[in-house]
Amino acid sequence: MPFINTWNYIQNNLKPGMLIDNWTKDRKYLGDQFTILKATPTEVQVDAPNAQYTQHAPRNDFERVYDIWGQYIACTYPRHKIRDFTRFSKFVISILKWVENINGGTLP
Repeated sequence: MPFINTWNYIQNNLKPGMLIDNWTKDRKYLGDQFTILKATPTEVQVDAPNAQYTQHAPRNDFERVYDIWGQYIACTYPRHKIRDFTRFSKFVISILKWVENINGGTLP
């Protein structure tokens, strides 16, 4: 599926005030959450418990993680490589996992 389908899903279904569970492939659900402030056409704005400022995860970061998502899930693309190209990996990965869960285990 093309990334635009997943991005449209995020835009249409993430709502202000939603709590998203922090998740990673290796450690699963970590027991903490972050709050969605806004999903715009160019980014997702997040309030993270330990962040001083609003976090702005850009659409391009979502697309780059989307492109390697299958490899990340298969443990052939390590998280540290994702962190090399986005400092928002925590939010992007957790939101994509949320989308995947809502859509029966696949990204739209």
